[in-house]
Amino acid sequence: MIDTLPPEAENGPRATVSALARRLQVNRQTLYRDFPEQITPLKAQQVLGSAAPPRARGTTSDRATIARLRREEVDLTRHLHLYEDHIRRLTIDNATLREALEAHQHVTVIRPPASSAGG
Repeated sequence: MIDTLPPEAENGPRATVSALARRLQVNRQTLYRDFPEQITPLKAQQVLGSAAPPRARGTTSDRATIARLRREEVDLTRHLHLYEDHIRRLTIDNATLREALEAHQHVTVIRPPASSAGG
């Protein structure tokens, strides 16, 4: 069953249970339940692979990525506030137009009475 993993799995990224499940088009739980003997080598491989030294942090590339993500966050926050304002404005316009239409068509709007907080 592990033979179904792509050949680049030997030299490239570690083979995982999820990759095997995708390749076989089955759920991961099915592999764990029905093929535990096939999963054991993959789990052992993951444990050995996790002993690899972590990549260096704080590199120029990392700093550039963090700066780019912060700029994107600021831009997205700005857009979010603009969209909030537009939705607020459209809601007010909608209410105004609805009231004008109801008045023009002589529609009587029946609203429920405001309930008191004490109940």
